[in-house]
This record gives sequence, structure tokens and C-alpha cells, in this order.
Amino acid sequence: MSRAFVKEEVDVPEGPTRRRGVPVPELNVVTPAGLVAARAELEALGREGGNADRIHELSDHLATAQALEPADTGIVGLGARVTIELEGGGRATYHIVGAIEADAKRGAINWQSPLAQALWGRRVGDGVTLPKGDAEIVALTY
Repeated sequence: MSRAFVKEEVDVPEGPTRRRGVPVPELNVVTPAGLVAARAELEALGREGGNADRIHELSDHLATAQALEPADTGIVGLGARVTIELEGGGRATYHIVGAIEADAKRGAINWQSPLAQALWGRRVGDGVTLPKGDAEIVALTY
């Protein structure tokens, strides 16, 4: 038999442990409310002996989290609640937050997501091109 078909024993180093969940972004900004909520959740999980993966995820995020106070400048940024009207009809409201705060079911989107980036820096009345079509920003609050 040719040596090409013989399985050789090779020591392969183990890679880093990969946790499921939200990766920690290099610039880990959160809203002040998100920081308070993440700390409270971590504390509650610690008391209750909660999900170890979630505890690690929260700990990793909190280690580098920087709370930025939203500034109501009339321009979409961190902490903004943005309502858009879709070209074909219908409205949607999104809250732009830090990675650990994001929850699509509640309309809270990570500031680094493509949708948030399409809205970032815009004002009421501005048009935006989104993956699902064009839209217009019709309301902006902080």
C-alpha cells in the first residue's frame, strides 16, 4: 500500500475556545442603559447560577464596554430611535445600540450592522437605500 493512503498521527494544537453568542467588537460602545442592563443581567445570572455561556459572553463584553451618552444632534447615531417609511409602504422603527444590547425582535440593532450603518449620520427626511429597498427617515428621537 502506498504511504499516501496511510493516516499518520499528527499532533495538532487545539485552537482557541470558541463561545457561541455575540462577538465582542473592537470598538465596544454601548448606551448607558445597555451597560446598566448588561451588568444587572450578569449579576442575576451569577446569583442564580445561570447559563455559563451567557455569563462568559456578558463578562467579555463588560470588560471592554464603553458607555457613550447619546447626543441628540438631529443626526442618527448610537442610542437613536429611527422610524423609516418604506418605499412600498409600511413603517419600521429601529433603536441603534451596542452589540451586547442588540435584539432584533425588539427592533434594537447593533450600530455596526449594515442596516444601522445605512442609517448612521442621516437626518429626518433623508432617503436611504436598504437591502429590502429604498426608505425615508420620518422620525428620529433620542
